[in-house]
Amino acid sequence: MSQTQIILIVAALVVIAFFFWRSMREERRMRASRKARLQAGGDVRKDVLAEEKPEPRVEPQLEDMVDDDEPHEAVQSASRDDLPSEKPPVYERFAEEQKARLEREAARGGRKAGRIAGIEKPPVDHGIQWVLDVTPYEGKTFPLGSMDSLVTQIRQLSLPLPVSLWAKSAEDGLYYPSECLPAEAVHIVATILIANRAAVLDDVSASSFLQVLEQTAAQNDVDVRTSCDIKTAVSTAVQISRFIHYYDKLIEVSIVPAPREEGLTLEEVTKVAEGAGFVSASGRWELRIDEGSREPLMTLSLAGADSSQLRLSFDVPLANVPRGDLKRFFQLANHIACHLGGVWVDGAGNRIEAAGGLILQDEIEHQDAQMAASGVRPGSERARLLFSRSA
Repeated sequence: MSQTQIILIVAALVVIAFFFWRSMREERRMRASRKARLQAGGDVRKDVLAEEKPEPRVEPQLEDMVDDDEPHEAVQSASRDDLPSEKPPVYERFAEEQKARLEREAARGGRKAGRIAGIEKPPVDHGIQWVLDVTPYEGKTFPLGSMDSLVTQIRQLSLPLPVSLWAKSAEDGLYYPSECLPAEAVHIVATILIANRAAVLDDVSASSFLQVLEQTAAQNDVDVRTSCDIKTAVSTAVQISRFIHYYDKLIEVSIVPAPREEGLTLEEVTKVAEGAGFVSASGRWELRIDEGSREPLMTLSLAGADSSQLRLSFDVPLANVPRGDLKRFFQLANHIACHLGGVWVDGAGNRIEAAGGLILQDEIEHQDAQMAASGVRPGSERARLLFSRSA
């Protein structure tokens, strides 16, 4: 061992000895100070283990008790009001507004309030819709106010594709559209069409739709499940969009009135169109056979540089040929042409005879068979959704 190491060890021992001596001195000083204070103040500590005589019990008297009808109850109720509610106060207001709106609509429709017809299963098509299942946790429900808030948030997204919300009422177990829900919901089915003639579902729209539902779920103790992930939904939408473009066909015929000094007047065409069952729309006349259909089956509009002709269009994917839709199209073309004293011709200006009509019918029936084999029957609800042009 070197001399330097010995010196360091000795120095360390000296320091340790110094601090030990100092601590012992401080302890003796503190004990002496405490003893002096106790003797000066005459403080005598009580032995906690010694037995002591119990104090006599004093029973409460009637006049000492608080009357339950006095401020005591008010304090209790006030404390309960201060506790946070599981449902935000605004939801109660939404629920009251929803109930009042349903009563007004019921009064206008001549039915009892809150008795809007429900259905056992929501109209969901997993083949062409992205489905989001919203289920409250056990023992929980989805408030009416929260439903109104969800509808408002979805509308603010301005999605380019049709969206539907169906909710199962806790009252009768039936499904209602979100705007007709009569009571709190125990199950919600939200859907968005993944493609139609106007738009195709993309990552941005799908993420926005899902985010709104997930935010609502976090606020209302509910769980959100999707029919597939966003990537799969977008990929399927692209494939369906190709199908739509392939079968998106219109049959158009021109109705040429008899020669006249004056051209066609709007009043004259409107009278003939309405007599054939058409309804005036924006710049044209429309005919819908299926009630509630988004798109018209047939349209009538002015054509030609001087609006001297009419164009009658037939939407092939929306037609139900076995029902006689194509036959009715030919009848209406002939009806309008006869009332205007003219003829109806094809795009090349050739007059359509019976043989031409049969050829056209064969082509449409062939396309209908191909569509049906692909899973979309022309004129069905699935076809009406896929070949819609709006949200």
